[in-house]
Amino acid sequence: MGNTCAWPVLRTVDLAEALTLAEKLLAVSFWYRPDGCYLSAWAHDDDVLRRLTQAHPGASVELYGEGHTALPASVSLGVSDLGQTSDALRAWADITRCYVLWHDLKWPAVPELGLDEEYKYAELQVACNSHTIYCDEWTAEHTVFVHARPGHDARAAWLAAQVGARVVGPPEEGW
Repeated sequence: MGNTCAWPVLRTVDLAEALTLAEKLLAVSFWYRPDGCYLSAWAHDDDVLRRLTQAHPGASVELYGEGHTALPASVSLGVSDLGQTSDALRAWADITRCYVLWHDLKWPAVPELGLDEEYKYAELQVACNSHTIYCDEWTAEHTVFVHARPGHDARAAWLAAQVGARVVGPPEEGW
């Protein structure tokens, strides 16, 4: 058991720029399970819930309000390729805060840093309209996060450097 640690490696108002950086980071990784990707958003009112599910009718909805029968709701959608991910994320980012998370991938070994391959804590995330992985605050910017084993600051910096980026803020505890 244990939680990831998430380092922000880009903050931008340009969602295309965030997705391009994510695609470059995915190219650095080794896929473990290509379909290990999903989008997630919270709906706190009926209008947002309606708009999210209309944008992607295949999305699943789980209610978390009183007795699990009322809002807020967690809305999620599995995606399997970058094109589908990009389209879905753009649609949802126009509605509310949301994120896409790629999990079940593997970060490569970095022998010069004494780091073996990493699977358990390897994840990549784009948080739309937020600076946090949980999307609990609204911002005009989108944030790209690399998730890795807690304490592996050097791995996060190394991953960012591989794609011409850098860590742009302190890490936060992941999931």
